[in-house]
Amino acid sequence: MSIDVNWSALEFNGKSKRIISRQLQIFMWRFRSFIMRVQVRFSDVNGPKGGVDKRCTFSAEFRSPGEVSITSEGMEYLEAFQSGLARLVRSIQREIVKQRQKPIRINRKVKILNFEN
Repeated sequence: MSIDVNWSALEFNGKSKRIISRQLQIFMWRFRSFIMRVQVRFSDVNGPKGGVDKRCTFSAEFRSPGEVSITSEGMEYLEAFQSGLARLVRSIQREIVKQRQKPIRINRKVKILNFEN
């Protein structure tokens, strides 16, 4: 599983980067056999105007067909990240349960044998 974080030249202090990287590793570790790639993108919606404008976008790509995308916003990057991470974990768990419940379809012709006595 690869984890890709795009800070996009935003102002992050070293402590926030360490917290975000560590939490991603901890929460995604249990899904390592199901997920191929996790991408996290941070952006500032309004620029220096202020307000609820910090956006964090998550995208998780499964080994089997499927993908989960989550977008969260907050006053601070860490706040947007933590709320989005919680939603991402719940979405991944739901998707894994759905994938396990899908029946395996075998597409092959079945021959009917007639036995004559």
